[in-house]
Amino acid sequence: MMPPHCTETSLDRNGVPRCCVIEAGHEGDHMDHQARTWEPPSTVLARLQETWGRTHRIIWTGRMWIATAHRDDVHWRTEVEPTPAQLEASLQKHSRPPDRPRARSAPSASRVLGTTDTGGTP
Repeated sequence: MMPPHCTETSLDRNGVPRCCVIEAGHEGDHMDHQARTWEPPSTVLARLQETWGRTHRIIWTGRMWIATAHRDDVHWRTEVEPTPAQLEASLQKHSRPPDRPRARSAPSASRVLGTTDTGGTP
């Protein structure tokens, strides 16, 4: 008789479900029938929360990874992706800090010193 398999499932990058084929109760990464591995969701969730938790709430629904910005006024508030790698790529693409306005240029030395470009006084 075959031992029971792990019941963990995940979506691949195309959104196709995959099931872990390793025995139930195993340690470490999960593996599908094509020998593709993925980290346990709890490990990934902790890493994503460590990286993005200051700006986003990160959740794993059991099928999809979701990040929702804490602030209401951001341009792109919610990201929903089938894999953690795709979620991180979307967050990096849409949640980068906005460009800062250019600082005003400092007054020229001639205006500060009260001289003209010919060396005389204005």
